[in-house]
Amino acid sequence: MRIRRSGFTLIELLVVIAIIAVLIALLLPAVQAAREAARRSQCTNNLKQIGLAMHNYESAQGGLPWNQACGAPFPKIAIPGPSYPNSATPANGFGALALMLPFMEQQAAANAINFSFGLAFGGGPTSPPPLDPCQFTAITTTISSFVCPSDGKGMGRNNYMASNGTNYDWHSRASGAGVFGRPDDDYGGPSGFGFKGTLAGITDGTSNTIAFAERSRGDGDNLMKSPSDIYTPVSITGFKNYVLQTPEDQAYLTGTAIPACVAAAQSSPSSSWNYGGYLWASGNYNQSTFNFVLTPNSKTPDCSPYAGSGVAYGFITPRSYHSGGVQVAMADGSVRFVKDSISPTTWYSLGTRGGGEIVSSDSF
Repeated sequence: MRIRRSGFTLIELLVVIAIIAVLIALLLPAVQAAREAARRSQCTNNLKQIGLAMHNYESAQGGLPWNQACGAPFPKIAIPGPSYPNSATPANGFGALALMLPFMEQQAAANAINFSFGLAFGGGPTSPPPLDPCQFTAITTTISSFVCPSDGKGMGRNNYMASNGTNYDWHSRASGAGVFGRPDDDYGGPSGFGFKGTLAGITDGTSNTIAFAERSRGDGDNLMKSPSDIYTPVSITGFKNYVLQTPEDQAYLTGTAIPACVAAAQSSPSSSWNYGGYLWASGNYNQSTFNFVLTPNSKTPDCSPYAGSGVAYGFITPRSYHSGGVQVAMADGSVRFVKDSISPTTWYSLGTRGGGEIVSSDSF
């Protein structure tokens, strides 16, 4: 008499394994999407905190913080550092995030900064910015509200940049001015490029003007291509007005500057600066300041004519690891998601504080 043994045959076992594999394959994207939704929500909360701090700062100080400046908020003072004796260069100055620390429950970090000295900013394409010894403790502190959890590739400490409007360089010209201004001239004389920003001065409306935007952090590796790489130096200084929405500058941007930048990235892929967001305290481009030259997550790489480190002027574009766009904090403190497909015209309109443009909410 044969004894019949119960159990799975090999074929049945393989079928069960196949079914489980299919279920896992179906479930995994949903899990990843849920995780990204949570990370994006945290990123939104970070921007809301920054927007609220901006409003509290303006209320307490009577004006918005500088986006790039050599000195305390008001009045301006020169702040030489040990590495730059008697220097008042913008590369040595603090940015909006550093000035807003007390309004973000970061008083300890603010107290650790010596605002009588600069940051000793510098560095090159293969080296991070040097740190001023008297600021080291403060500016190497990682503040969670400055880091987007969706950016797991960056080595820097900041994902959120203050607007410098549609200015190509570091000045704040009236026709291209964004939410934030900077002193009239960081070198000691009047230039007509600076202003003290206020919420009341945003005549386009605080709900129609971007104050902060995301930018992916640098990975510190010029051999690895990443969205935040800035290719340097690229000879793209032929702008007539240095304000991107003007017809002459648009023609130069599309006809000369963008092709030159793409060619440079293709011919010298390792000639890039990879330390964006390295210092949240610095007011430099690519550290805590951006501009509206290119639309979000542009396929055109970022480039700068500034030799060695792309921190002074050039293409400093909002970029993120969120699918389809970037998150921004409007001047009214609300957080919006701007799609990659936004038109340049609409993008420039959202960047300026007083251009008089009419922007509908469904255009971005």
